[in-house]
Amino acid sequence: MSIKVAIICADLNPNDLGGAEVHIVEIVRELSKKDYEIHLFVGNDDSAKSLFSDKVFVHAVKYWKIKNLNSIFFSRAVYKEVLNCGIKFDIIHAKQVYPQAIVAAKLKKKLGIPLYVTVQNPFAYKEEMVLKGIWGLIFSHGLWALELQIRNALKVADICACVSSYSLEGAKKMGAKKCVLVPNGIDLEKFRLYEGERNKFEITTTSTLIPRNGIDLLIEAMPAVLLKFPEAKLKIAGEGPMEQSLKARIKDLKIEENVEFLGTLRHEAIPELVKKSHVFVRPSRFEGFGVSFIEAMALGTPVITCPVGGIVDFLTNGETGFLVPSENVAELSNAIIRVFEKPEEMKIITANARKLVEERYDWQNIAKSVEEAYLSATTLK
Repeated sequence: MSIKVAIICADLNPNDLGGAEVHIVEIVRELSKKDYEIHLFVGNDDSAKSLFSDKVFVHAVKYWKIKNLNSIFFSRAVYKEVLNCGIKFDIIHAKQVYPQAIVAAKLKKKLGIPLYVTVQNPFAYKEEMVLKGIWGLIFSHGLWALELQIRNALKVADICACVSSYSLEGAKKMGAKKCVLVPNGIDLEKFRLYEGERNKFEITTTSTLIPRNGIDLLIEAMPAVLLKFPEAKLKIAGEGPMEQSLKARIKDLKIEENVEFLGTLRHEAIPELVKKSHVFVRPSRFEGFGVSFIEAMALGTPVITCPVGGIVDFLTNGETGFLVPSENVAELSNAIIRVFEKPEEMKIITANARKLVEERYDWQNIAKSVEEAYLSATTLK
């Protein structure tokens, strides 16, 4: 008899998969090979069907999209959709803390079934949000009420599966009672070690253009890099609310010829971009996990970032990559220059990084951890 799983996911665009979305996609792919009947509840369209086999059921949840209020309208709509779909689920899985865990906690109470929450970053509701306009102002003043709902959701969850030690400690602080470590991972077949020619002095970053990813700091670091390596190029893959301000700053610094915005790339296009780059850089201010760094490490591309959040679980300075102090533009420039100047040192560091990824972050092993947690949770009924 199949275990029926309801996964509260929200929008799942096959052309724009972030770390949290990739986690769900890969876990669903692995579990659907076994005795699980998985139902994904996504946003307004079901294009996510293209990501899975016919054994996975994708339910499009129709809801109003209004800036800063999307989560509220999705939560209301998906609550009704799960209750009215006519399926008796064995467990409910929230893709992440906000808003999925909040509505999933209400469904747990209504249906009397266990709740499993993937905790990417328990503080994302305040660390990652970019709120604009009058609704954004109103919403920002209500974050205290939102925190209370998140605390309740984590407290009632049967399993909080945290992607990093940072996420795990944060979940505990927010009231979670049962926490396990289930990291993000990568497909090692797609992200194979690349030993071919790289684009010399090419710097790549892939991220949503929001403050927490620190792309503004990377741009500020470029003039010092260009003084020593005037042929250096920065490629930025991603879109977001900071795009225009970043472009304006690039113009002020007169480095337009050395910076290229690539827009949002399909996840399948990321390996080709990153593997041919000289270095991958993202000076994050906050990071629940950071799957982009793991992907670069798997490809053999040197990584530069900051010692924040879950990054310190896998990146050791001078051994598997380079860590620079947060907000320190001068040290960021120096780290990039070091990668350019010391190719032999980079061979040792990237070999260490690839070995670590193979040992810890294969999706098949991670899916086994999810399955064990599901089975543990379902015995609590």
